[in-house]
Amino acid sequence: MNRKQRRAGGKGGDIVPPAAPVDPVDLHMLGVAAFRAGDNAAAADLIHRAIAINDRLPAFHYNLAIVLKALGRLNEAAASYERAITLRPDHVNAHNNLGNVWKSLGQWDKARASFARALQYNPGNADTHYSLGILCCDLGERGQAEEHFRRCLACDPDDSRGAAILLAHLGKGAVPQRTSEAQLLSIYDVRSRFWDQEGSYFAATLVANGLRRHCGPGLDILDIGCGTGLVGVAVRDLAGRLDGVDISPAMLEKAKAKAVYDSLFEADLGSFMAQHENGYDAVLAAATLIHFGDLGPLFGAVCCCLRQTGLFVFTVFPHEASSTDYAVAASDKLAQGGCFRHSLSYVERLGAEAGFSVLELGEVIHEHDPDGKPVAGILGVLRVAP
Repeated sequence: MNRKQRRAGGKGGDIVPPAAPVDPVDLHMLGVAAFRAGDNAAAADLIHRAIAINDRLPAFHYNLAIVLKALGRLNEAAASYERAITLRPDHVNAHNNLGNVWKSLGQWDKARASFARALQYNPGNADTHYSLGILCCDLGERGQAEEHFRRCLACDPDDSRGAAILLAHLGKGAVPQRTSEAQLLSIYDVRSRFWDQEGSYFAATLVANGLRRHCGPGLDILDIGCGTGLVGVAVRDLAGRLDGVDISPAMLEKAKAKAVYDSLFEADLGSFMAQHENGYDAVLAAATLIHFGDLGPLFGAVCCCLRQTGLFVFTVFPHEASSTDYAVAASDKLAQGGCFRHSLSYVERLGAEAGFSVLELGEVIHEHDPDGKPVAGILGVLRVAP
């Protein structure tokens, strides 16, 4: 033992072994885990440290770019994607994602060139056809947008990107009856990472307050499309029993961590309610019906699930046209998020047909868009008619 080792010894002369060298792969994986947990700053720091040790692995630069984009550091994200591509020129996802960064920066020509390179390496890449469809929509090139959305749908028959809804948004296809399950799983896997920090979304509060105005405590409540549990937290004091159901395991994991629900279920909403006839005093749906065009089957399932004089509280987006009951959301961003809009008269008529009376049905501010502008919604409070 040399003098340095003796000085490092603990009590009783125990030797403290030298620290193991830091493994950049381990740092990178810790960074990926931090990103999935929603800690983007820690993720960026960890992956930067991995790159400082080994800057020759394209995956490090690619994942750093994803984190930097999430942090809004777009120019840095572009540089990281370019570094990944330098190390691996056929990295299709890096080309595609770089195109989306250029699009966000308003660099249309660079975006199109990046997408073209992605298709050069993989002509059937659904992500790139979807991205080009969005770019063409932004540039007013509706014919080319339609072509790319159709090719996206052909490559992705489960429609995890929502191409069918966007074709309807362009007036080039029939309006689907609902958002595809594959798209919802994709959307909410991403949103689960930041949904609890979303300060511009008011549907959960609107629904909770709507219930509170028409009931007392001790209710058996079902929260459909419960997500991360924002509604559950807001109504726990009113509940004798509080259950939540959602199709997204990522969102349910966040809801479970809040420990406010008595039970959580991963299931299709309509099927679950049909199996729980007369099971609840209230059914709540904050920003859930927005993913259904035809609300008839769901209204019927809610009424079946509720007890006598039970309450149904929900939000939807308004549809002003009198010629149709529902349509794809008018906003490009909401349409890309798989959202529909519904007319007041349609909601009122469906409620009556399903056996409800109207307690409240009117326009509210549902959320704010990325520019801080209010987005209109409809809050409904219906009661099972005696």
